[in-house]
Amino acid sequence: MSTWLTAGARPAAALLAGGLGTWIGVRPTLTAGTVLLLVPLAVLARSPLRALRHMPDQPPAAPGTGGDPVPPPPARPAAVPAPARTEDDRHDRSPGGDAP
Repeated sequence: MSTWLTAGARPAAALLAGGLGTWIGVRPTLTAGTVLLLVPLAVLARSPLRALRHMPDQPPAAPGTGGDPVPPPPARPAAVPAPARTEDDRHDRSPGGDAP
C-alpha cells in the first residue's frame, strides 16, 4: 500500500514542484523541498517508536477462532497442459520435401 501511495503521489508532487519553481524560483523551491524532507524525521523523533526496544507480542486470537493460525493451503503442482500433438504437426525436413 505504501508503494501505491508514493507512486501515485509522484505526478502530483512533480506538478506542484514545477509550479512552485516557476512561481518563486528554483533555489527557494529546492530549499522548501529540503525542509519538507525533514518533516518525517521530526514526526518519527516525537513518536513512541523511539522507546520501542523489541517487537511487541502478537495480539490474542479473536474469540471463536480457536487461537490456532490458519494453515496454508496445500501446495499443488502447477497445472500446465501438455501441448497437443497430432500427426499433422510433423514436418519433413528431408531434401526431397514431403516425399516419403
